[in-house]
Amino acid sequence: MHHSVVCQQPIKSRRRKGLCSSVKQLRSLRNKNTSRKRWFNKMSSEKYPRSSIEDDFNYGTNVATASVQIRMGFLRKVYTLLSLQIILTTATSALFMFSQTIKEFVIASPAVVMVSSLLSLVLLVALAVYRHQHPANLYLLFAFTLLEALSVATALTFYDYSTILQALFLTCAVFAVLTAYTFQSKRDFSKMGAWLFSCLWILIIGTFMRLFFHSDDAGLFLAGAGALVFCGFIIYDTSMLMKQLSPEEHILASINLYLDIVNLFLHILRVLDSMKKH
Repeated sequence: MHHSVVCQQPIKSRRRKGLCSSVKQLRSLRNKNTSRKRWFNKMSSEKYPRSSIEDDFNYGTNVATASVQIRMGFLRKVYTLLSLQIILTTATSALFMFSQTIKEFVIASPAVVMVSSLLSLVLLVALAVYRHQHPANLYLLFAFTLLEALSVATALTFYDYSTILQALFLTCAVFAVLTAYTFQSKRDFSKMGAWLFSCLWILIIGTFMRLFFHSDDAGLFLAGAGALVFCGFIIYDTSMLMKQLSPEEHILASINLYLDIVNLFLHILRVLDSMKKH
């Protein structure tokens, strides 16, 4: 018995020594891992500041997946730019309507309208290419809006003041109602895109054919159909600006809505004018 106890004592001491050495190894490994983590955190904080990392998580892939703060900032930018575009268009149109000299120049120079329309298409393509490059995108947006305002103002010189004001109030009311409906609704409007673009092409072909076959009834029908189509585009673009666009593409969103409003206004104006003539 004594011999077995004596023999077991060295074994226990060896086990204790092995256990102590393994604990020391674990501690050294933990210290190394801790120092590595500190070094990595230090390097990442120097190379990628905490604010930029948080911004990446806040932004997400589109506006809908971004944080609430980013979403609200995006909407403020979009509707601020849209308001400025509408103000510029309204001011330009008022200048054209109340100036007899400008009216006479527009009637005598139809080529100016064609050139401004072509330039606006070129600027629209440039905006799509440079939409992320600031401040070039803002300069392009201003130039595009100015050319579109000139085109709208030229078209308004052929209508009565009362008809223009009625169309303006109707357009504002329809846009406000459709925007509120789209933000409150939980429906998926993404499927409307193919249908709307098909209807738009039908309208373009119908308008082109009307140049050769003039008819007041056909003009009224096309104007009413166009107003309905651009009501659909307002719903579609308002919904898609949250789901398709990134938070940096607020200029593209404002252009989409601006073109929807302008086209809706012009079609409502034609409807009211045709109804008065009938």
